Amino acid sequence: MTLNRILLSGLSALAIITGTVLGTASAQEATPPQNPPPAAAPQTEAPPAAAAPAMDDAKLKSFAVAFLEVTKVTESYKPQIEAAGSTEDQQRLQQEAGEKMVEAVNNAEGISVDEYNTIIQAAQTDPELAQKINGHITDAAGAQQQPAE
Repeated sequence: MTLNRILLSGLSALAIITGTVLGTASAQEATPPQNPPPAAAPQTEAPPAAAAPAMDDAKLKSFAVAFLEVTKVTESYKPQIEAAGSTEDQQRLQQEAGEKMVEAVNNAEGISVDEYNTIIQAAQTDPELAQKINGHITDAAGAQQQPAE
C-alpha cells in the first residue's frame, strides 16, 4: 500500500533528521563524530510501548496532520540534499530540514515533538497502530486537498 510506504519513508526521514538536529548541539561543542548511523540515535531511548496508552484518537489525528507537514519538508529537501556538492552542504541542508521538521510538528495543534517521536517509534513495532495512523493520514490528506471555504 502506498500510504504504508509513505509512512515508513517519512518515519525513517524524521528519525534521521531528528537524530541530526538533536545531535548537532553536542556535536558543535565536541569534535565531529565519525559518521555514526543516523537512525541509531533516536532508538537509544526506552521502548516505545511504555508510552502507547497515552495515544488517543485525537493525538493520532494531530500526529497525522504533523506527519503530512513533515513529509512536505522531507520531499522539499531530499533533492537539495542529494544534489549538494559537499558533505558540509549536505549537513547544512540536513540541519535546516531538521529544524523545519521540528517547526512543522511544533506548529501542529495537539502534539509535541516528543509525542510525535514516541508515536513514530511505537508505530514501527505495532502494526495495528501503524494501520490506525495510516487511516488518519488518509483522512488528513483528504482534508488538506479540499478547498477551505
